Amino acid sequence: MAGQAVDIATLKDTLVVLGTAGVVVPLMHRLKVGPVLGFLMAGVLLGPFGLGRLDATVPGIHWVTIQNREEIAGIADFGVVFLLFVIGLELSIARLVSMRRLVFGLGSLQVILSGALIGAVALQMGLKPAAALVLGASLALSSTAVVVEVLAEQKRLTSTTGRTAFSILLLQDLAVVPILFMVETLGGGGGLGRSVWIDLGYSLLQGLVAVAVIVVIGRTLLKPLFRVVAETRSAELFMATILFVAIGTGVVTALAGISMALGAFVSGLLLAETEYRRAIEATIEPFKGLLLGVFFFSVGMSIDLDHVVAHPVAILAGAFALVA
Repeated sequence: MAGQAVDIATLKDTLVVLGTAGVVVPLMHRLKVGPVLGFLMAGVLLGPFGLGRLDATVPGIHWVTIQNREEIAGIADFGVVFLLFVIGLELSIARLVSMRRLVFGLGSLQVILSGALIGAVALQMGLKPAAALVLGASLALSSTAVVVEVLAEQKRLTSTTGRTAFSILLLQDLAVVPILFMVETLGGGGGLGRSVWIDLGYSLLQGLVAVAVIVVIGRTLLKPLFRVVAETRSAELFMATILFVAIGTGVVTALAGISMALGAFVSGLLLAETEYRRAIEATIEPFKGLLLGVFFFSVGMSIDLDHVVAHPVAILAGAFALVA
């Protein structure tokens, strides 16, 4: 409307991301390379540590760059939420129960052994025990978005390797709660005393209660809700209901101290048991792909090329050691 204030900066950043998606996806497809790498490289190039640093010296460069990662971070996080929602749709509660040994057995083993090994190396490098513990626990985790997207591109998500990898990733998502609690406690100078373990147990219980509430309400209401929505034959209402369920369950788990992505995953599991599974998956797929691209773009924006150039040997050695 005439006279209405328009946030040009936000619109410009949105256009940059959309334009990047329009270039990256077909280009990476032609090169037979996954779009994940393309979005990461685009984020590096167009971010504050790439062309964005020329804003003060090159007139007009700000129109094709994004100087502040926080401006798109909120949108980017929804990419991971919808990714886990779609993964939940492709699984089911029965299949997840059959994977429980992989999730809690192999997953726990991976986090504990990797964290202990990395923490031991950090101790040998001179870090204090508290810092080594936090570093080991943090670096024991992987990026669910990156790993799952790569497996999906290679059509290996339903293979033995894919199911095993996803089981470990799921346990890692659950491990975020105690790790964040540990970081907050040790960062404040406190030790891991009895009261801390009680508070940690309470936090975990709160998260489990939130998931249980989602499961109970979801099994009771989701199927009737989507039946009513489907009877209206309104594509817009069907899409709005999907978005409401995915984001709403994510908000519930976020309020309980767990990631939004885990809540969306649980709702996806519940909807996988309904007859609307394929329709929901087809409807949400474009949103997931675009928002996930924004997520990888935002990750690329945080890569400081100056730091990489200044410490190439240390970074490459650290990356190699971490993967090994």
